[in-house]
Amino acid sequence: MRAHFLVKNSDPYHAFELRDTALPEPGPGEVRIKVRAFGLNYADIMARQGLYRECPPLPCVIGYDVEGEIAKTGEGVATFRQGDKVFALTRFGGYAEYVIANTQATCRLPDHTPVGTGCALATQCVTAHYAAMHTQTLLPGEKVLVHAAAGGLGTALIQIALNRGCTVIGVAGGQEKAAYLKNLGVQHIIDHRTSSYLTYIQKYLGGKVDVIFDNIGGKSVRAGKSILAHGGRIVLLGAASLSGKRGIISLLRLAIGFGWFSPIAWLGKSQTLIGVNMLKIADHRPDIIEVCLNGVLDLYEQGILRPHIGKQFSFDQLADAHAYMEARKSIGKIVVVV
Repeated sequence: MRAHFLVKNSDPYHAFELRDTALPEPGPGEVRIKVRAFGLNYADIMARQGLYRECPPLPCVIGYDVEGEIAKTGEGVATFRQGDKVFALTRFGGYAEYVIANTQATCRLPDHTPVGTGCALATQCVTAHYAAMHTQTLLPGEKVLVHAAAGGLGTALIQIALNRGCTVIGVAGGQEKAAYLKNLGVQHIIDHRTSSYLTYIQKYLGGKVDVIFDNIGGKSVRAGKSILAHGGRIVLLGAASLSGKRGIISLLRLAIGFGWFSPIAWLGKSQTLIGVNMLKIADHRPDIIEVCLNGVLDLYEQGILRPHIGKQFSFDQLADAHAYMEARKSIGKIVVVV
């Protein structure tokens, strides 16, 4: 089969090599998937930049989410058979024509699902399900702030929050993304290029929100704490503010940006800081991944989750896809069609 190997930490056009490599064999409890499409995630950008410590040693094949059909089943697999359409989370290896996935991280894909949708269901929607429905409970009427709201994860978080009867504050950059959020039904839209969400919340929302979904990290979390209501929750989903910044100085700045605080400050107001790392959940609690996959499928079939595929690239356009995502141009999910 062919696979895109990450061979060095560099710009998108010099980091990857398309190579022929051996077809992977599924072990017990695993399936081999013939990939129809794979998705890009911001962790892929960080891995390419050399900033993601979970990335395997180079050269390696990265990629977390795929959709396609079962090509072969491993020993003891009874839940899937050859030809089944599926979407799945992988332990890297997604940038390829075939990939191995554990059955607990694989879920059936309804017939006639648009190309790329399964990739968004696998990563962005599973992450949103875990963050918004598993780690805590969104209550009707709560004010929910979503950073990077026009991305694939932001879209899923918004759709879940609106379905739960929440008031959503979406933060994104640019008029095109603002228009997209308006079409989703977001009640309060803030263009971070022209306005401060802190000022907006003070002026229009009483200065407090109940839940913050934050994938920026660093000082963004400290700012979020300043507007968090009693009983509020900050769900930390990443550290995008570190993107493109290498070295110990950048790491120290990120850490310092979080601020120095005692758990007593959170206890006194019954507030919660929740860290989400889906790779670690997949490694140590595959049962949770299975629950979230099935929950996502249910919400998709109900029409609550409606992934938006903002851009498709062909298999030989991987570098272009990375450049597009790194430029923060994307709305919804970016996928590569194999």
